[in-house]
Amino acid sequence: MDMRRLEAFASVYELGSFSKAGQKLFLSQPTISAHIAALEAELEVRLFDRLGRSVLPTQAADILYRHARETFASLDSARAEIALLREEVAGRLVLAGSTIPAHYLLPEVMARFTARYPDVSLRLNVGDSAVAAAMVANGEAEVGMVGANTGQAELEFIPLVEDELAVVVGSSRLAKDAAGLTLTELETLPWVMREPGSGTRSALESALAEAGLDLRALKVAAVVDTTTALLQCVRRGMGLAVTSRFAAAELLERGELAAVPAPGLVLRRTFSLIHHRQRHLFPVARVFVDFLRDAFRNRPA
Repeated sequence: MDMRRLEAFASVYELGSFSKAGQKLFLSQPTISAHIAALEAELEVRLFDRLGRSVLPTQAADILYRHARETFASLDSARAEIALLREEVAGRLVLAGSTIPAHYLLPEVMARFTARYPDVSLRLNVGDSAVAAAMVANGEAEVGMVGANTGQAELEFIPLVEDELAVVVGSSRLAKDAAGLTLTELETLPWVMREPGSGTRSALESALAEAGLDLRALKVAAVVDTTTALLQCVRRGMGLAVTSRFAAAELLERGELAAVPAPGLVLRRTFSLIHHRQRHLFPVARVFVDFLRDAFRNRPA
């Protein structure tokens, strides 16, 4: 099957237009039409229904497009592997990171990686652990780093680094109120929480459960979607919160936040590298995975 015809077909399928496909591939519309007609003759099936100005793919086109994408991906992988033989690492890599890894851990590694491999372009998508894991599971990202095991059997979770969580407070009055309190007494104070699906929230929920307490018993003043928002709410005295020491380090050092004891609460979790078990990792992704694992293996304690 002629690759030029297959590329023309894929462009028409994606853009829904013969003229737009021609513009994308720098070919005339009659040439695009000829490529599609030749494919239809070869396969003995209609690929598109022309309804006025609309171009609608047939069931046969859906099947061909799925296999065409696999073919293009396989060729890209071949080119990348051949580049590796020339000791070249090049291409585009899409990553997914939950909030703490994306903001406080991955950027340093990404900067060193692109300094070493300048022909690589990285894209980092950020969400909570559930969102980041879903990106890797559905193929939107090849590799991810998350703070909670979301339980998808199709994903492999490889531990990279431990994170210590802390109960923090910004208001001096709240800090005084919280000092020396038991866990049950801490429930009576206002809390700022991350959203469901966040690794930080999952770690807190697990720690409370181990201590015989229920997250729903906390007096929640606010629920926020980012660590930055959580820290700013706490800094302004809205309540206590649990957050990563990676995220809170500067504010704790400057005295804008204070850590308060939470006796009986074991607040630790692991940040893990994730990838899809059944999907082939492109060479640039394999090199990045090795680079990432080495970075945290050699990270000072």
